[in-house]
Amino acid sequence: KVVIGPTLLGLLLNVYMPHVTAQIKPITPLIGVVLTSCLCAAPIAGVADLLLEQGMGLIVPVVLLHALSFFIGYTVPRYGLGMSEQYARTISIESGMQSAALGFLLARKHFSSTLTAVPSAVGVLVMSWMGALMSVAWRLKDGGVC
Repeated sequence: KVVIGPTLLGLLLNVYMPHVTAQIKPITPLIGVVLTSCLCAAPIAGVADLLLEQGMGLIVPVVLLHALSFFIGYTVPRYGLGMSEQYARTISIESGMQSAALGFLLARKHFSSTLTAVPSAVGVLVMSWMGALMSVAWRLKDGGVC
């Protein structure tokens, strides 16, 4: 439901209503980030006290996980495999932005404790923030305007 539904909807819109997808395409990343953040906001709010007490113990590993994913996702293709800058950036974004939202949903479905979903929920916010920063940094590096 979470992966196939939106993918199928996007495919159908792109095939049968390309004029609609062309107009919303520039804002779809923002829509995805906002919807995913909303999905994870309630569980984070539900354990806010725990996060305030032990937040750094949770946030630091999540930030490191995503930072390493972005870094390795760029350096291995670019320097290890000799791929183009564009391919390396794409792989970096795809690696660093791996679906913490899917992890969140799976944890909520298969475990009874709300706490099992919290790392993934925090991961959604971290990966969105880091992915946005990477995109802005690369745009500025290429002489673009943000």
